[in-house]
Amino acid sequence: MTNFNFRLEKVLDYKKTVEDYKKGEYGTAKKKLDDEKDKLDTFNQYKNNMKLEMSSSAVRTKVGNLAMYSSYINDITRKIEKQEQVVDKTKEELETVKEEMIAAVQEKKIFEKLKEKEYEKYLFERKKIEEIQTDTLVSYKTSTQQ
Repeated sequence: MTNFNFRLEKVLDYKKTVEDYKKGEYGTAKKKLDDEKDKLDTFNQYKNNMKLEMSSSAVRTKVGNLAMYSSYINDITRKIEKQEQVVDKTKEELETVKEEMIAAVQEKKIFEKLKEKEYEKYLFERKKIEEIQTDTLVSYKTSTQQ
């Protein structure tokens, strides 16, 4: 009997390639989300530092400087709002890529299970043929000895 040959091996290989690509996309999207969150944290930290600096120097600071601090804080607040939108959009993109990756993994698993079942069938058929050959050989030896 010939060696096992899965008829859909090329399809399985393609599904593995797609899965690897989707995992790479997911990793890239995850890193992008982490970077955007870091930017947001940096903006929030900067805003908090500005507020602390403004409140600590409020007593001895001129009105013009207080207005400047207030303007900086308003500006950074707008940047924070924009960055929060960017983070939300990036989360949605990550979720989409994650769903695509999960679908690719599931498709690959379907073909792997099919390959596994066909291999089990192949082994069963092979064992059956070996048993028939053994029975034939034993029958032949028994008939020639008599």
